[in-house]
Amino acid sequence: MTTGDPDPTASTGASPPLASPATRAEAASERRIRHRRRRLILTVAAAIVVLIVGGVSGFLVVKASSMTSKVFAGGGGVAGLVGGGAPLATGPDGRVNILIFGTSQDDAAHSTGSGGQGMWLTDSIQLLSINPVDHTAVMVAVPRDTWVKLGNKCVVGAAAKVNAVYECATGVFDKPQAEVPDYQQTDATGARALMAAVNTVTGIQPQYWVHINYTVLRTAVDAVGGVDVAIVGNGHEGIFDTNADGGCPHEEVACRAVYYPRDGIYRIDGTHALSLARARGDGNLRSCMQFGLNGGDFDRQANQQKITVALKNRAVSAGTLANPAAVSGLIDALGDNVTTNLSTDEAKTAISLAREMGDMTPISLVDPAHPVMTTGTVSGQSVVHPLAGTFDYSAIHRFIDSRIHSIDPTSTATATATATSSGSATSAGPAASATPSTSAAADPTSSAKSTYERPASCWER
Repeated sequence: MTTGDPDPTASTGASPPLASPATRAEAASERRIRHRRRRLILTVAAAIVVLIVGGVSGFLVVKASSMTSKVFAGGGGVAGLVGGGAPLATGPDGRVNILIFGTSQDDAAHSTGSGGQGMWLTDSIQLLSINPVDHTAVMVAVPRDTWVKLGNKCVVGAAAKVNAVYECATGVFDKPQAEVPDYQQTDATGARALMAAVNTVTGIQPQYWVHINYTVLRTAVDAVGGVDVAIVGNGHEGIFDTNADGGCPHEEVACRAVYYPRDGIYRIDGTHALSLARARGDGNLRSCMQFGLNGGDFDRQANQQKITVALKNRAVSAGTLANPAAVSGLIDALGDNVTTNLSTDEAKTAISLAREMGDMTPISLVDPAHPVMTTGTVSGQSVVHPLAGTFDYSAIHRFIDSRIHSIDPTSTATATATATSSGSATSAGPAASATPSTSAAADPTSSAKSTYERPASCWER
């Protein structure tokens, strides 16, 4: 369907059409990449642990043994993945806190660009906090542009956006991963610095970190057969972002890597999940056609959280863990694409939490209804900072604490009583395209907004 054709769903109430196959993300023009970094957040670590631990058996044990030393900086061999597990460290309130961050060093458009195109910037930062007693969990999205003080002075100065903390701590700016000496130790140094910065902003000290890149998201989503994501446009029904369609004919924008014409639940594959996780409605020659991302990077964070929840739910669903081919494909993708300070024994314990855990409740620090952060300018840069003042995070700490206790009122009172029974101890193929869900509850026409209209063509006058 070209942009000039009538949209068949505009008046009939039919389910959204299938999205056309997406081009590779690397096809996006270098002009747009140079000025607008669209990184993966993707917070898929919990689902990855579920898939590996639940599916490792037989020949997969042998296969997995080759990647455990690269992935699990916390130590332990493949035997830890199939053993009895080890208690997880928790904070003073008994919660297990995991920092999950993403970089794009595996993306050719970034790694081969001028100066590395910011491939080591952590443009996806999510903090997962779990109560191992009642298995409730929240996920806090930390805006990548949050202005923070740096532990050590960097080339960018003594303060910077939080997405620069990792690369400033490591000193790795434009080196490909394969050329970084002792990458595992360097990676851990950057992760610890980012954990400290996130603790300052949120008031929550992470015990664990997981570092992922683009490859993991695509493979993990495809390994579970796609994920069901609830699309809700901001300012307009549905979502359309043309930034991933750089290699498509401009008259048609036929690729439509991020095109969901109506609000609703869509089944998307790994390529579409990655494109959605990167989408924030950046300006380009086709901007007049875009809709549903009025919140920019804040909308991107929300969609990243939705993908994470959907992936976790699919990973623990019946049948996924019993599929050796799915687990084998995921193991192939790990290697140089995931690192964590979890040991393999702790990763095994995490599976019990993941299986018991309900939906991960998202917490937004920029929710228009209850904002605790705002945008501003520091040294000529557009940044995000607390409403109370540039480095005054106290209101953010109180807000997050109140949100956690509204969801989990027993958190402080009971979580510290956890022991090995809950797995913790207190201490410091894939679908080819995006398709609408067939479930009745996911009927995308049930909440259609009157604002819906077919995309305009930027070349129609």
